[in-house]
Amino acid sequence: MTLELRPNEYVKIEVHFSYKVFVLPTLLMSIGILMFLAVWSGVGEGERFRFIGHIYSVAGIMMMIGGLLFIPYIYKRVDNKLKIYAVTNQRVYVRRGIINIKEKDIPLAKINDVQIVQSLVQRLFGAGDAIVQVGNDESSMIIQDIAHPREFRDTIISAIYEAAAEQEARARQQRYYEQQQRRLEQRKRGNADLPARSSGLRSFWGVKRSSKWLMPLAYAGESLLPA
Repeated sequence: MTLELRPNEYVKIEVHFSYKVFVLPTLLMSIGILMFLAVWSGVGEGERFRFIGHIYSVAGIMMMIGGLLFIPYIYKRVDNKLKIYAVTNQRVYVRRGIINIKEKDIPLAKINDVQIVQSLVQRLFGAGDAIVQVGNDESSMIIQDIAHPREFRDTIISAIYEAAAEQEARARQQRYYEQQQRRLEQRKRGNADLPARSSGLRSFWGVKRSSKWLMPLAYAGESLLPA
């Protein structure tokens, strides 16, 4: 089973079940194989027994029990094939189940902490349970019996820091873009006011120049007036 990725999303790590979850199913399947071999070698051949008014064959019962002992192993194999425990650069995605499917999609921004719990048997098989705390301590998701649990935890934590740094970089870029836009608008307003300023400046210099030539004429006119 593969994860459907979103735009600009990539998988950082995907983990599977540990070998621990296959120990008991493998033992049961081994007993089933021994029962098949026993029937094939002639054990219980021709033997019958009566139960609740019915007669049953010993060999048939052994074959039936042996077949049933294969079911846990087959179920675990199919479950491991269909399940998804993945960490991407945007989220933690968990999908489990064959008939009843359970999905959990957690954005990295909502994860507060990731803890690892290992029993003695889990440590022998390199397995562990990952507890992902979401929102607050009361809301958490437990991923049981995964292989390489510490690598899984470290990948989630590093993905959280990388996502936060990327978000901060985008915020700085957005602020820089907004500053450039404001400066551009200020320059446009300044260029729009420039013709009015230049026309006022020209009128000022025109008055100054005319007064330079009119002042001597005014003085000459005053000298011609009678006292």
